[in-house]
Amino acid sequence: MAKMKKAEVKPFKEMLLALRSRLRGDVSTLADAALSGKHGSGSSGVSNHMADMGSDTFEQNNTLMLMKNEGETLSQIEGALERINDGVYGSCAECSGKIPKMRLKVMPYTPFCVKCQSEKEASLS
Repeated sequence: MAKMKKAEVKPFKEMLLALRSRLRGDVSTLADAALSGKHGSGSSGVSNHMADMGSDTFEQNNTLMLMKNEGETLSQIEGALERINDGVYGSCAECSGKIPKMRLKVMPYTPFCVKCQSEKEASLS
């Protein structure tokens, strides 16, 4: 297993930190929207019309799903930052092979090479 040099890891760490910061802000904004019920149903946030209530529920569910997905991404980012600190960033967590830099540029928080990720996804199907 070839380790990435600190100079090679630095841009990925910066990318991960920026992404983490942005997602934390997004999750906070989504949480505020979900909790306040601001989904377009008038100034009071309460509607007597069934269609409006259905739309509000739909939007709130979508907001909660986005929060869940972004929360999972934040967890993956934290894992990637831990791998950087541990000196194993860029190595597949499954096979210990090298994760191509092109893959890391697209998904800097991935813990798996393409082959292992494909095998994981195939086993879930």
